[in-house]
Amino acid sequence: MRRVRACALLAASFGTLLALIGPVAAARAFIPEVDRTLGAIAEVNRASGRAQALQLDLTMRVGDREAVAQGEMILHPSGLARLELRGYGGRVDRYLLSGDELLGAKDGLALETPQPLLQPLFLLQPTSRETLRAALETFGVKSHVIGLAPCGELDCFVIGDPRLAAPIYPSRDEMRELPEELGDGDMPAVSQGPLESGAGGEDSLQGPLLAEPEGVRLPRVWVDTKELQVRRIDRASGDFVILGPIVSFQKVKLPAWFEVHEVGRDEPLRFEIDRAVQVNAPPTAFSRKWLLAPVGPGEASGDDEAGVGSTLP
Repeated sequence: MRRVRACALLAASFGTLLALIGPVAAARAFIPEVDRTLGAIAEVNRASGRAQALQLDLTMRVGDREAVAQGEMILHPSGLARLELRGYGGRVDRYLLSGDELLGAKDGLALETPQPLLQPLFLLQPTSRETLRAALETFGVKSHVIGLAPCGELDCFVIGDPRLAAPIYPSRDEMRELPEELGDGDMPAVSQGPLESGAGGEDSLQGPLLAEPEGVRLPRVWVDTKELQVRRIDRASGDFVILGPIVSFQKVKLPAWFEVHEVGRDEPLRFEIDRAVQVNAPPTAFSRKWLLAPVGPGEASGDDEAGVGSTLP
Protein backbone atom coordinates (compact mmCIF):
# COMPACT_ATOMS: atom_id res chain seq x y z
CA MET A 1 0.00 0.00 0.00
CA ARG A 2 2.93 2.35 0.67
CA ARG A 3 4.02 1.98 -2.95
CA VAL A 4 0.48 2.61 -4.18
CA ARG A 5 0.09 5.81 -2.19
CA ALA A 6 3.48 7.05 -3.32
CA CYS A 7 2.36 6.51 -6.92
CA ALA A 8 -0.72 8.63 -6.29
CA LEU A 9 1.31 11.48 -4.78
CA LEU A 10 3.79 11.41 -7.63
CA ALA A 11 1.02 11.46 -10.21
CA ALA A 12 -0.43 14.61 -8.66
CA SER A 13 2.87 16.49 -8.92
CA PHE A 14 4.29 15.09 -12.14
CA GLY A 15 2.53 17.51 -14.48
CA THR A 16 3.83 20.60 -12.67
CA LEU A 17 7.46 19.57 -12.90
CA LEU A 18 7.08 18.53 -16.52
CA ALA A 19 6.36 22.13 -17.40
CA LEU A 20 9.60 23.17 -15.70
CA ILE A 21 12.09 20.56 -16.83
CA GLY A 22 10.52 18.78 -19.77
CA PRO A 23 9.14 15.26 -20.28
CA VAL A 24 10.78 12.19 -18.82
CA ALA A 25 10.59 8.75 -20.34
CA ALA A 26 7.71 7.00 -18.61
CA ALA A 27 9.39 3.65 -18.96
CA ARG A 28 12.29 4.79 -16.75
CA ALA A 29 10.56 6.38 -13.76
CA PHE A 30 7.45 8.11 -12.54
CA ILE A 31 9.51 10.98 -11.12
CA PRO A 32 11.76 13.25 -13.22
CA GLU A 33 15.35 12.19 -13.72
CA VAL A 34 17.61 13.35 -10.88
CA ASP A 35 20.13 15.41 -12.86
CA ARG A 36 17.39 17.34 -14.64
CA THR A 37 15.63 18.01 -11.36
CA LEU A 38 18.79 19.35 -9.73
CA GLY A 39 19.45 21.47 -12.80
CA ALA A 40 15.95 22.94 -12.63
CA ILE A 41 16.34 23.76 -8.92
CA ALA A 42 19.67 25.46 -9.65
CA GLU A 43 18.03 27.54 -12.38
CA VAL A 44 15.36 28.70 -9.93
CA ASN A 45 18.16 29.74 -7.55
CA ARG A 46 19.74 31.80 -10.33
CA ALA A 47 16.44 33.38 -11.40
CA SER A 48 15.76 34.30 -7.76
CA GLY A 49 18.86 36.53 -7.66
CA ARG A 50 20.76 34.38 -5.19
CA ALA A 51 23.92 33.73 -7.24
CA GLN A 52 25.94 36.41 -5.41
CA ALA A 53 26.83 36.82 -1.76
CA LEU A 54 23.82 38.03 0.23
CA GLN A 55 23.42 40.08 3.38
CA LEU A 56 20.27 39.46 5.43
CA ASP A 57 19.09 41.74 8.22
CA LEU A 58 17.19 39.63 10.74
CA THR A 59 14.91 39.84 13.75
CA MET A 60 15.14 36.85 16.09
CA ARG A 61 12.34 35.52 18.27
CA VAL A 62 11.85 32.47 20.45
CA GLY A 63 8.64 30.93 19.17
CA ASP A 64 6.02 33.66 18.92
CA ARG A 65 7.40 35.82 21.73
CA GLU A 66 8.77 39.33 21.53
CA ALA A 67 12.00 39.86 19.60
CA VAL A 68 15.16 39.05 21.58
CA ALA A 69 17.90 40.07 19.12
CA GLN A 70 18.73 41.73 15.85
CA GLY A 71 20.99 39.89 13.46
CA GLU A 72 23.05 40.14 10.32
CA MET A 73 23.71 37.07 8.20
CA ILE A 74 26.01 36.90 5.20
CA LEU A 75 25.73 33.95 2.82
CA HIS A 76 28.18 33.02 0.09
CA PRO A 77 27.33 30.54 -2.70
CA SER A 78 30.67 28.79 -2.20
CA GLY A 79 29.38 27.34 1.08
CA LEU A 80 30.34 30.02 3.60
CA ALA A 81 28.09 31.82 6.04
CA ARG A 82 28.35 34.00 9.10
CA LEU A 83 25.82 35.31 11.60
CA GLU A 84 26.07 38.06 14.18
CA LEU A 85 23.32 38.42 16.79
CA ARG A 86 23.06 41.44 19.07
CA GLY A 87 20.79 40.80 22.01
CA TYR A 88 18.88 43.66 23.55
CA GLY A 89 20.81 43.02 26.78
CA GLY A 90 24.11 43.84 25.05
CA ARG A 91 25.32 40.30 24.35
CA VAL A 92 26.94 39.68 20.96
CA ASP A 93 26.99 36.16 19.53
CA ARG A 94 28.80 35.25 16.34
CA TYR A 95 28.68 32.08 14.27
CA LEU A 96 30.78 30.97 11.34
CA LEU A 97 29.84 28.11 9.00
CA SER A 98 32.34 26.74 6.48
CA GLY A 99 30.93 23.73 4.72
CA ASP A 100 29.63 21.60 7.59
CA GLU A 101 31.98 23.07 10.25
CA LEU A 102 30.23 25.39 12.71
CA LEU A 103 32.16 27.72 15.01
CA GLY A 104 30.73 30.15 17.54
CA ALA A 105 31.76 32.91 19.92
CA LYS A 106 30.08 34.90 22.69
CA ASP A 107 31.37 38.43 23.20
CA GLY A 108 34.59 37.50 21.38
CA LEU A 109 35.23 34.28 23.33
CA ALA A 110 35.07 30.95 21.50
CA LEU A 111 32.22 28.58 22.35
CA GLU A 112 33.08 24.92 22.77
CA THR A 113 29.66 23.75 21.57
CA PRO A 114 27.95 26.52 19.58
CA GLN A 115 24.18 26.46 19.32
CA PRO A 116 23.12 25.48 15.77
CA LEU A 117 21.59 28.85 14.91
CA LEU A 118 23.52 29.21 11.66
CA GLN A 119 22.17 26.68 9.19
CA PRO A 120 23.24 26.09 5.54
CA LEU A 121 20.91 28.53 3.84
CA PHE A 122 23.56 28.86 1.13
CA LEU A 123 21.97 25.69 -0.27
CA LEU A 124 19.54 28.18 -1.85
CA GLN A 125 22.40 29.70 -3.87
CA PRO A 126 24.04 27.12 -6.21
CA THR A 127 23.18 27.96 -9.82
CA SER A 128 24.34 24.82 -11.62
CA ARG A 129 23.57 21.15 -11.23
CA GLU A 130 27.19 20.39 -10.38
CA THR A 131 27.58 23.03 -7.67
CA LEU A 132 24.21 22.12 -6.15
CA ARG A 133 25.15 18.45 -6.01
CA ALA A 134 28.51 19.29 -4.42
CA ALA A 135 26.85 21.51 -1.82
CA LEU A 136 24.34 18.80 -0.93
CA GLU A 137 26.98 16.13 -0.59
CA THR A 138 29.04 18.38 1.70
CA PHE A 139 26.26 17.88 4.24
CA GLY A 140 25.90 14.17 3.56
CA VAL A 141 22.75 14.51 1.47
CA LYS A 142 22.38 11.61 -0.96
CA SER A 143 21.91 13.78 -4.03
CA HIS A 144 21.18 10.83 -6.33
CA VAL A 145 17.96 9.98 -4.47
CA ILE A 146 14.71 11.93 -4.86
CA GLY A 147 11.35 11.01 -3.40
CA LEU A 148 8.08 12.78 -2.66
CA ALA A 149 6.19 13.63 0.52
CA PRO A 150 3.56 16.16 1.63
CA CYS A 151 4.82 19.37 3.24
CA GLY A 152 1.90 21.35 4.56
CA GLU A 153 -0.48 22.20 1.74
CA LEU A 154 2.23 21.46 -0.82
CA ASP A 155 3.96 18.38 -2.15
CA CYS A 156 7.72 18.38 -1.88
CA PHE A 157 10.49 16.53 -3.61
CA VAL A 158 12.70 15.13 -0.85
CA ILE A 159 16.37 14.86 -1.79
CA GLY A 160 18.45 12.38 0.16
CA ASP A 161 16.05 9.83 1.67
CA PRO A 162 16.00 6.40 0.01
CA ARG A 163 12.94 5.53 2.11
CA LEU A 164 10.93 8.00 0.03
CA ALA A 165 12.51 7.10 -3.31
CA ALA A 166 10.11 7.08 -6.22
CA PRO A 167 8.84 3.70 -7.42
CA ILE A 168 9.19 2.50 -10.97
CA TYR A 169 6.45 3.82 -13.22
CA PRO A 170 3.38 1.71 -12.37
CA SER A 171 1.72 -0.59 -14.84
CA ARG A 172 -1.95 -0.18 -15.77
CA ASP A 173 -2.81 -3.12 -13.52
CA GLU A 174 -1.08 -1.45 -10.58
CA MET A 175 -2.88 1.82 -11.23
CA ARG A 176 -6.21 -0.03 -11.07
CA GLU A 177 -5.30 -0.99 -7.49
CA LEU A 178 -5.43 2.63 -6.33
CA PRO A 179 -8.28 3.05 -3.82
CA GLU A 180 -10.68 5.95 -4.18
CA GLU A 181 -9.66 7.31 -0.80
CA LEU A 182 -6.22 6.94 0.70
CA GLY A 183 -6.25 6.90 4.47
CA ASP A 184 -3.44 7.92 6.80
CA GLY A 185 -2.60 4.29 7.39
CA ASP A 186 -1.49 3.71 3.81
CA MET A 187 2.05 4.84 4.59
CA PRO A 188 2.85 3.51 8.06
CA ALA A 189 6.38 4.95 7.93
CA VAL A 190 5.01 8.51 7.92
CA SER A 191 3.43 10.18 10.90
CA GLN A 192 1.18 13.05 9.87
CA GLY A 193 1.87 15.11 12.98
CA PRO A 194 2.16 18.79 11.99
CA LEU A 195 5.33 20.79 12.44
CA GLU A 196 3.84 24.19 13.17
CA SER A 197 5.76 27.41 12.75
CA GLY A 198 6.27 29.54 15.80
CA ALA A 199 3.63 32.04 14.70
CA GLY A 200 1.21 29.43 13.34
CA GLY A 201 -1.40 30.37 10.79
CA GLU A 202 -1.63 29.73 7.07
CA ASP A 203 2.06 30.39 6.52
CA SER A 204 3.00 27.41 8.66
CA LEU A 205 4.87 24.68 6.87
CA GLN A 206 3.66 21.34 8.09
CA GLY A 207 5.39 18.14 7.16
CA PRO A 208 5.70 14.51 8.14
CA LEU A 209 7.98 13.15 10.78
CA LEU A 210 9.46 10.06 9.21
CA ALA A 211 9.87 6.91 11.24
CA GLU A 212 13.60 6.30 11.21
CA PRO A 213 14.82 2.70 11.34
CA GLU A 214 17.10 2.13 14.33
CA GLY A 215 17.12 5.84 15.11
CA VAL A 216 18.89 6.84 11.90
CA ARG A 217 18.38 10.48 10.95
CA LEU A 218 19.17 11.40 7.37
CA PRO A 219 20.19 14.82 6.06
CA ARG A 220 17.56 15.83 3.51
CA VAL A 221 16.42 18.84 1.52
CA TRP A 222 12.75 19.44 0.76
CA VAL A 223 11.88 21.35 -2.43
CA ASP A 224 8.29 22.19 -3.32
CA THR A 225 7.09 20.73 -6.60
CA LYS A 226 5.28 23.91 -7.68
CA GLU A 227 8.03 26.54 -7.63
CA LEU A 228 11.10 24.37 -6.91
CA GLN A 229 12.03 26.48 -3.88
CA VAL A 230 13.71 24.93 -0.84
CA ARG A 231 11.18 24.58 1.97
CA ARG A 232 13.00 22.57 4.60
CA ILE A 233 16.52 21.35 5.44
CA ASP A 234 17.01 18.34 7.72
CA ARG A 235 20.35 17.71 9.43
CA ALA A 236 21.79 14.37 10.52
CA SER A 237 21.77 15.69 14.10
CA GLY A 238 17.97 15.83 14.08
CA ASP A 239 17.88 19.63 13.89
CA PHE A 240 15.96 21.04 10.95
CA VAL A 241 15.06 24.36 9.35
CA ILE A 242 11.66 25.31 7.95
CA LEU A 243 11.57 28.13 5.40
CA GLY A 244 8.59 30.42 4.99
CA PRO A 245 6.87 31.68 1.84
CA ILE A 246 9.06 33.26 -0.84
CA VAL A 247 8.93 37.05 -1.06
CA SER A 248 10.86 39.63 -3.09
CA PHE A 249 13.50 41.94 -1.65
CA GLN A 250 13.94 44.01 -4.82
CA LYS A 251 16.37 41.89 -6.88
CA VAL A 252 16.42 38.93 -4.48
CA LYS A 253 13.76 36.32 -3.70
CA LEU A 254 14.06 34.68 -0.28
CA PRO A 255 11.81 33.18 2.38
CA ALA A 256 10.04 35.79 4.49
CA TRP A 257 11.27 33.92 7.55
CA PHE A 258 12.95 30.72 8.61
CA GLU A 259 12.81 28.68 11.79
CA VAL A 260 15.50 26.56 13.41
CA HIS A 261 14.05 23.53 15.21
CA GLU A 262 16.69 22.25 17.60
CA VAL A 263 16.64 18.80 19.20
CA GLY A 264 15.63 19.09 22.85
CA ARG A 265 14.18 22.60 22.52
CA ASP A 266 10.40 22.99 22.83
CA GLU A 267 10.10 26.21 20.85
CA PRO A 268 11.68 26.97 17.48
CA LEU A 269 13.97 29.94 16.98
CA ARG A 270 12.35 32.16 14.38
CA PHE A 271 14.28 34.58 12.18
CA GLU A 272 12.32 37.14 10.20
CA ILE A 273 14.16 38.55 7.19
CA ASP A 274 13.71 42.33 7.30
CA ARG A 275 16.03 43.17 4.42
CA ALA A 276 18.18 41.31 1.90
CA VAL A 277 20.74 42.73 -0.54
CA GLN A 278 23.51 41.45 -2.76
CA VAL A 279 26.97 42.35 -1.43
CA ASN A 280 30.65 41.90 -2.14
CA ALA A 281 32.00 39.45 0.44
CA PRO A 282 35.65 38.32 0.10
CA PRO A 283 36.94 35.21 1.92
CA THR A 284 38.35 37.40 4.71
CA ALA A 285 34.78 38.19 5.71
CA PHE A 286 34.45 34.59 6.95
CA SER A 287 37.60 34.35 9.05
CA ARG A 288 38.25 33.34 12.66
CA LYS A 289 39.63 36.84 13.14
CA TRP A 290 36.13 38.20 12.53
CA LEU A 291 34.59 35.53 14.76
CA LEU A 292 36.79 36.28 17.76
CA ALA A 293 37.18 40.04 17.36
CA PRO A 294 36.13 41.92 20.52
CA VAL A 295 33.01 43.97 19.97
CA GLY A 296 31.84 46.65 22.35
CA PRO A 297 28.47 48.40 22.51
CA GLY A 298 27.76 50.28 19.31
CA GLU A 299 30.89 49.09 17.54
CA ALA A 300 30.79 47.82 13.98
CA SER A 301 31.28 44.14 13.25
CA GLY A 302 34.43 44.60 11.23
CA ASP A 303 32.72 44.92 7.86
CA ASP A 304 34.92 47.80 6.73
CA GLU A 305 38.06 45.75 7.31
CA ALA A 306 36.56 42.65 5.67
CA GLY A 307 35.17 44.57 2.74
CA VAL A 308 31.55 43.60 3.35
CA GLY A 309 28.72 46.03 3.08
CA SER A 310 29.10 47.49 -0.39
CA THR A 311 25.85 46.68 -2.11
CA LEU A 312 26.17 45.41 -5.64
CA PRO A 313 24.64 47.65 -8.32
